[in-house]
Amino acid sequence: MDSRSEKTGALSGYIRSGFLIMLSSLVLGFIADYLLNLTLSHALPAHQYGDYKVAYAFATLSGVIILLGGDRIAPRILATAIVEQNRGYVLSFLRFYLGIALLLSMLIITATYLAGLLHFGETDLAEHHPLMQIAFVIPLIACGALLSRVLQSAKMLALSNLPWRLGLPLIKMGAVVLLMFTLSQVEIWHVILSGGITVAGITLFQWYKIRSLGFIDSTQAIPPLTEKRQLLFWSVPMMLTMLISIALNQVDLFMLEILADEHEVGHFAAAATTAHLLPVAQVTIAGIFLPLMGPAMDESPELAKKLFWRAQKIIMLTIFILATGELYYGSWLLSFFGNNFQQAEQALYWLIIAYAIWGFSGFTSTWLQYSHHGRSIVIIGVLTLLADITANFWLIPVMGMKGAAIATCLAMSLAAASTWFQFAFSARRCLAESPNAQP
Repeated sequence: MDSRSEKTGALSGYIRSGFLIMLSSLVLGFIADYLLNLTLSHALPAHQYGDYKVAYAFATLSGVIILLGGDRIAPRILATAIVEQNRGYVLSFLRFYLGIALLLSMLIITATYLAGLLHFGETDLAEHHPLMQIAFVIPLIACGALLSRVLQSAKMLALSNLPWRLGLPLIKMGAVVLLMFTLSQVEIWHVILSGGITVAGITLFQWYKIRSLGFIDSTQAIPPLTEKRQLLFWSVPMMLTMLISIALNQVDLFMLEILADEHEVGHFAAAATTAHLLPVAQVTIAGIFLPLMGPAMDESPELAKKLFWRAQKIIMLTIFILATGELYYGSWLLSFFGNNFQQAEQALYWLIIAYAIWGFSGFTSTWLQYSHHGRSIVIIGVLTLLADITANFWLIPVMGMKGAAIATCLAMSLAAASTWFQFAFSARRCLAESPNAQP
């Protein structure tokens, strides 16, 4: 009984301290990211700012693809290995997924460069579209994401989260400000290069911390990872789900680039940056509970359910408060980007509603993936993405960036409803299959 009380007390203490760390990360990180985007919007013309956001979206999508879900499955798998001090397994896991990421990133870099060469006829990278320039940062992004998840699996939330959420935007902003003072004109490739150097620095720092804390031992022979196929069976659907989620957040930018006026891309990017606080809040709070969910699901399904509902209540309350604040202060927040950016006010309101609706459902999606219902979530995501693209084709030519935001809201509503339906269906099926169920 005493041992159980100690575990409960330790769990509550971890959640409280984790919530404070993640709340600080959320607030300070959002401010830092907002200041970075404000700096970029003043350093670059509106259309170049839009081009940079498109390139950044491409890098983010590619970083998710090349890891094949290794970063997503890491807390589910590595939390137990770290508790048991199975350093060899952690190192094998890293080697397996980083090897895949390096190989696939080389393919993406080559394909992107050749596509740009055929399209632009230029061999000088400085003359290429930002997509080709940022492609070289993709392997660094993937490596950093995976190392961060190792620290998260070890419940090192500050070391896992703060360097990326707070350090990255602040250092990038400082670099851009320095460029603005030293150069007559800041180019996109300057921003990408400084960002790539920053990502490399944070990645090396986290690698050093992982080694110094004893989570791996690189001096020993690396044991073979025997369950590679099983890991990919779990992780690839999680990668596809994450990919679809990112695509839903970014597809509007790509389609505005094709179907709308060029300046609307930059204005919509400012609105999306402002509304993005909501999904960041959901992911940040979920990050507190992910290292707990895997072991709990294996050892105590009832504890896992309690953790899920505890996390869900915190997420829903936080999303509601933040969404209310953003709806009230939306116009004021956009004004920091410049007077012209207030044209995106209506788009911002629709995006806030969209992200709030999905924020209420995001952790439910993660629960289903951890419960091996990843394929169902992938199907929901594909249907949602198709709905978003279809609505964009219909609404953007008529309503511009507001139409893109409405399309996102419709798609997110579909995703949320489908996810909760699948959750209820799986819960009912588990109850029916329970040995204690009544005949």
